Amino acid sequence: MADKASKPHSLVVGSGAGGMTMAVLLALAGRRVTLLEATPRVGGLLRRFQRQGVPFDTGFHFTGGFDHALPQMLAMLGIADLVKEEPFQSSLYLTPTGSRYDWPHGVRAIAECLSRRFPADRDKICAYYQAEQDVFASTPMFDLRCEAGRLNPSPSEYDFLTLDEFLDRLGIAGELRTALAANATCHGTPPGECSVNHHFRISHGLDSHIAKVRHGGRPLLTGFLREAKRHGVAIRTGVAPRRGLGLVDRNCHQVECTDGSTIAFDDAFLAIHPKAILELLPPESVKAYYREQITGLPETCGFFTLYGVLDASLDVEPRLTSCLNSLDLNRILLGKEAASATGIVTATEQTAAGRRVQTLTAFACTGLDDAQAWPRGRDAAYQADKAAAEKRILDTIYQAHPEYEGRLTVLATSSPLTHRDFVPPRASAYGVRQCAGALRLFGRLPARNWHAIGQSALVPGVLGAMLVSFLLFRQVVGEETYQRLLNSCLGA
Repeated sequence: MADKASKPHSLVVGSGAGGMTMAVLLALAGRRVTLLEATPRVGGLLRRFQRQGVPFDTGFHFTGGFDHALPQMLAMLGIADLVKEEPFQSSLYLTPTGSRYDWPHGVRAIAECLSRRFPADRDKICAYYQAEQDVFASTPMFDLRCEAGRLNPSPSEYDFLTLDEFLDRLGIAGELRTALAANATCHGTPPGECSVNHHFRISHGLDSHIAKVRHGGRPLLTGFLREAKRHGVAIRTGVAPRRGLGLVDRNCHQVECTDGSTIAFDDAFLAIHPKAILELLPPESVKAYYREQITGLPETCGFFTLYGVLDASLDVEPRLTSCLNSLDLNRILLGKEAASATGIVTATEQTAAGRRVQTLTAFACTGLDDAQAWPRGRDAAYQADKAAAEKRILDTIYQAHPEYEGRLTVLATSSPLTHRDFVPPRASAYGVRQCAGALRLFGRLPARNWHAIGQSALVPGVLGAMLVSFLLFRQVVGEETYQRLLNSCLGA
């Protein structure tokens, strides 16, 4: 066995799903790994919290991917035994028209559902979903066994065409346009800015197989920690890099940390916000145009969130209900005036005492101007805004589900500032907006041995963070190591 000190040393910054995935993969490849987490606890938005013994998820409420890459990734990481899928339904409620769509499972079934609602637009609907399926089929990263040569396809028209432009081309307008594009609320980039490819990669996963993980983020985090311990990953919490030290041959091999320590490494992998990465890079490595590109990246919306329990007499099934109070998704996702989207997630959980409870989590998007309006933090003005947001969310819940009125007990609320506490330093729900044709911070950085895992760079959420880590890992360690690990975990 090789001496531990002789192994390449990799530094991973950020312990959400992306950082934890990368740390375990690098350790599996035989590297010595140090994982830094700025907050006191690892896990980012995989973490859960309890109120009155009732568990709630901070950010991992549902996912796609159980019908393609997710089982492969879980098996390769060694945590498939802990992560179990639960049935999950989804609905869309449009308050301007009072329309409700209870979505069936599968792209074809959804297309048929909409075609029955809008028979005159059947051909347009079929063209939309055919394009969605074509984009998914041409995205090789959704299969860990894909050939290496397919991983860097040439840019297509859909990388530069916005979703709005695509819908205009099909001649789709009004309520149907909103229903088709509603999954934009799951990545946070408005249709007027988001590329067709980015939207479809996310939308297809939810349309084809939306699901919930039993007990939310807990089994993923438990599994990551188990495998990190098994493979010798050194985890340090409450510590973050402050700055990179020096640049030699375009590489930086040392960082100064917030606790005054320094860490030397062979390569670094940063699973943090792009603008936080910019602050860490040695200044001499960053050209002016690159700095301008990163600092100019716009943020997605933030969330006000309400957590509660429903009366047992309701017998509610696990479901996402997306409520839009406007048909204009651009106004909603840019936080214009009173336009908003609220996601209502119901689930069945067990309390710390073993009692079965039905939980409700409702998250309403808000422009980040709200967060900037609280320069003194959680003062009286903040508390007033938070109380007003709670009332708006309750009004939305009762409009979409009148049967919940009088049967919902609110246990906690949170704001964009709460989100920032869990995943500093920004309050945006999905990081930066992924605009058509714009820079996506992913892969090798100006300090050539530093790599950005990418915050929602290819696909948002836990699934996206894990996928990007696998893709970057494959590029860094090379095909021979990747295929050896793949075959040992998944079989030849």
